[in-house]
Amino acid sequence: MRADTAGRIAVGDGGPEPFEALVRAYQRRVYGFAYQQLHDPAEAQDLAQEIFVKLYRNLGAYDQSRPFEPWFWRLAANVAVNYRRRRVPAPEEPREVGVSDPAPSELAGALAALDPAHRVPLVLHYYADLPLEAVAGALGISVGAAKSRLHRARAQLRRNLESEGA
Repeated sequence: MRADTAGRIAVGDGGPEPFEALVRAYQRRVYGFAYQQLHDPAEAQDLAQEIFVKLYRNLGAYDQSRPFEPWFWRLAANVAVNYRRRRVPAPEEPREVGVSDPAPSELAGALAALDPAHRVPLVLHYYADLPLEAVAGALGISVGAAKSRLHRARAQLRRNLESEGA
């Protein structure tokens, strides 16, 4: 696997070596992306594995004349959305009245409450550390639409955090 200056990669003959290089290059970011989607380490591992399985099966569909990252993150976002649809929610533990959750739990709950159309761009931008252009490319939308979704996501996240704190 090698990348050119435009972010396009050559995956060779599709053998295991280029794929292993992709896994090594993206493993941490994919796990972080999956964890931000699910907030469960074991399920995040499952989702990350599912993303890489889907990548392996679809590498032949990748157009090597185009940048790899937007294509990859679009694939990852689609796998995550489908995974969340199939996911059976875990039963919630009873909460004591008057006990506040620590800030990370509040953030996790507020993120989970976001519509996927807003959560995915937010997670790709802030947790997978993708620039707006890459987020837009991954989602197949314009940069302006990505900015708009991020703006709406931050506003909704702020409202969700305020309502949890009230």
